[in-house]
Amino acid sequence: MKKYVYLFFLTCSFLSCQVLDEKVKGLVTPETYYTTAEELEGAVVPIYNKLVNLYDRTGRVTCAMYGADDVTTSKALPDLVEYEVFKPTGANAWLKYWWSNAYGGINSANNVIVNSSKVPDSEAKNQALGQAYFSRAWLYFYLVRIHNKIPLITDITAHPDIKRSEPKEVYDLIVSDLQKAEKLLPDSWTGYRSNIAMTSGTAKSTLSLVYLTMAGYPLKDESKYALAAEKAKEVIDNSGKWGYKLVTNFADLWTKQRFNDEIVFGLFYNNSNGDANQSAPLCGAPAEYSGWDYYFAELNFYKAFPAGARKDATFWTKFPIETKDSVVIKDWTQLQQKHPYYKKYIEIDGYDWTKPWVYIDWNSSRTNVLMRYAEVLLIYAEAKAMSGAPDATAYAAINQVRKRAGLADLTAGLNKEAFRDAVIAERGWEFAGLEPNGSRWFDLVRTEGVEKAAADRDASEIPLSVTPTKANYFAPIPDGEVLLNPNLAK
Repeated sequence: MKKYVYLFFLTCSFLSCQVLDEKVKGLVTPETYYTTAEELEGAVVPIYNKLVNLYDRTGRVTCAMYGADDVTTSKALPDLVEYEVFKPTGANAWLKYWWSNAYGGINSANNVIVNSSKVPDSEAKNQALGQAYFSRAWLYFYLVRIHNKIPLITDITAHPDIKRSEPKEVYDLIVSDLQKAEKLLPDSWTGYRSNIAMTSGTAKSTLSLVYLTMAGYPLKDESKYALAAEKAKEVIDNSGKWGYKLVTNFADLWTKQRFNDEIVFGLFYNNSNGDANQSAPLCGAPAEYSGWDYYFAELNFYKAFPAGARKDATFWTKFPIETKDSVVIKDWTQLQQKHPYYKKYIEIDGYDWTKPWVYIDWNSSRTNVLMRYAEVLLIYAEAKAMSGAPDATAYAAINQVRKRAGLADLTAGLNKEAFRDAVIAERGWEFAGLEPNGSRWFDLVRTEGVEKAAADRDASEIPLSVTPTKANYFAPIPDGEVLLNPNLAK
């Protein structure tokens, strides 16, 4: 493995980040450092560090998605409850963590992009740039979907008075960055990066989702449906180039989650080297096993979920409990939270489902999967239908996912709106429970379905603070950022 040199930055906030500019003998600065592609590659490492830090605990990155109907949380966790009940505040600790790491990653990507002009052209330079462009696009895509109007920074100078940009401007940059990334990134990597680095397929797949999102709320640019279908079809038709395919058994996605052929974009951890992932097993485990109860399934979502292999692999409903003399099996209704849990996010190396109370570690090497090939198929199905009509190729795409789930083919002859609704439901089931990129929340926002989903809520759930409207679709900017720059309040 190559040894990387890290660049260190002095920041007063993540929106006013600037390089420490002192004329000290031997000090490493962008003006003196970037001369070779290898040095530029070294500057890519901090981008990955920010990404893995961002996603290493469920709740940090997903707090703003708790308004969806697939998850709820413990009443004892106020930072998550705020979003569950549609009353988030700028003081939310999880929000601050997400914001700072997202903009920290963007600053690191900008560092590579801006300083690449000092480096002679080469394949290695292109690969470094491709990773930077993709990462910046990915992070802005999350920020704009969560906050809508956000600061847009593309350089490495201080911006103490920056204003929020309109979402259209942010999406234009995202599309431009991904179009560059798909040309600069390789189809595959060799050596230690072969399973972990972004590829051209990652960029193309993400671009298809970006186009699909732009077709919905708030931009509602329906011309993007055709572009989403075209880009997703490009990935599907050339899936062998990147090795993408559906894993045969849905459960294998989670029992063989370190590496599998369905991963389009994943963040990989190595707990033995200190690269720890805290998203499993305790985040989604019940208090009965010393779990943290960050998230579990909303009752009506669980009840409406179609029976079959996918439901069995998704939900945890039977719980062995150790007593003084024996082990008893309790149903989810007998637990403290009285909700089903998400089984698919629990397993780590050495986990024993017959003795889940046995502590292994709160850190793991479990992969956080941010995009799967199943999503590309469902993007194509929805976008193809909405850009014209649900033809045979659209049906074939969704039916691949349904077949793997143990379901019959989708009803033939649906009009495009009914077909679209079926795809949205399918996405909800396939990516249930805060899969970061297939989040149910983002689907509800872009299809303007938040209000309907919130209305279908079991009476025993945490009471809502408000009846949600579009005013509740987007999260506030952290108070600390607004205090530093009052322009961000506007």
